[in-house]
Amino acid sequence: MCGPTPSAWSQVPVAIESPPSADVAMRMVYGGATWRDERVAAFFGGRSTTLRAEIREVFRARYVEGEVDKLMLVYQLTPGPRDQFRCDACVPALGAAVLAADEAGRWKLRARGLLLMPGMPGSGDEDLQLLQIADERWTLRSRRYDNDRGRESRSERLVIERNGEVQLAADLGFEDKLGALACGARAAPQSSGVSVLSPGVGPRVEIVLRFNEGDCASIQPVVQRTRLELREGRFQLVPDPLEKQDPDDDGPTAASAAGR
Repeated sequence: MCGPTPSAWSQVPVAIESPPSADVAMRMVYGGATWRDERVAAFFGGRSTTLRAEIREVFRARYVEGEVDKLMLVYQLTPGPRDQFRCDACVPALGAAVLAADEAGRWKLRARGLLLMPGMPGSGDEDLQLLQIADERWTLRSRRYDNDRGRESRSERLVIERNGEVQLAADLGFEDKLGALACGARAAPQSSGVSVLSPGVGPRVEIVLRFNEGDCASIQPVVQRTRLELREGRFQLVPDPLEKQDPDDDGPTAASAAGR
């Protein structure tokens, strides 16, 4: 009896290994559970270059992109044990990496960003999720929140894989806006959110920020909506159709896609 042809073998699905454990993945990304680098020393206030940041995996999610199985990993970095870095002003760093299964089903390091952005104040739990922004494209969403004696700060960060690196592609938010703890019922709730506008029009999202302007006596709620499109590794403002009008037309044009 004849065996399967080479083309038939090529159609047999490859069994993909189980994702590596947190310790194994950390060695693939950072070389171990600690990391010493000038960048991390500078992040934590220019401390000695001998500083070794401690690393902890805080997020992992598996997904498929371009018919390739991938694993998104996010790490929280602290200048010493995380349990000893819990003050209100203690801000950890975040790094991330993407592993991908090769043709033999083995997990390999595909991209990494060893130090991307600040994490949650007090080294608290990170607010992270994967968002599918197009049929073949995903982004990591990181939402950050801080409250300093009634003054609230929020930001939405979007992270992508590109050219062997994990990169911060968007960072929008507000800082030190008076909230209910400062002004009571006169202050409207403040929040941030991300909505996916694609597929169909390319990788597009809308970031919505709700915050208060003014002091407690004259506080007013503001809603800011910003539509962004992923181009050349960055989420950039979606072109406004009015900007394409006849240059001889003296009619009004919109400065951007953001509005209140």
